[in-house]
Amino acid sequence: VINDVGSVNVQLGDNNVIDESGLIPLDDETAKNITPYEFKVENNSNGDALYTVLLEDGMISDDANYTNKELLSRNQLRYQLSLNGNVIKVGNLNDVENNILDTRNITSSQVNNYQLRIYVGESFQNTDWQNKYYHFNINVQMEDENV
Repeated sequence: VINDVGSVNVQLGDNNVIDESGLIPLDDETAKNITPYEFKVENNSNGDALYTVLLEDGMISDDANYTNKELLSRNQLRYQLSLNGNVIKVGNLNDVENNILDTRNITSSQVNNYQLRIYVGESFQNTDWQNKYYHFNINVQMEDENV
């Protein structure tokens, strides 16, 4: 999915569901090896831009595989956010304030490649995940910087 927000191009991935096959408690080091959700922000304008990456919970209502399943709570999940190959944030998903994963300035012609890993934290080993899943959407909001 490619969205143009002004003169900034946002390309979103498509594997934004974590279900029983991926619900294995992991420590943060092991979680670095799971397949990430990838997206990128590219500035095609002549000037700098300020953007915010938002993580929003989502329900899947149009797929019979998920209609009888419950959405996992954020307090059972951890996340790692990487920017251009470097981990920039690790924490409990429940601690993400106002759904803001990242706010950043992007210069003209710059491309920021993100990788997001969401996983069950190792401290939740005795939690019941049957018939549960976590679905999310990434949204990028732009604000012109005019620097």
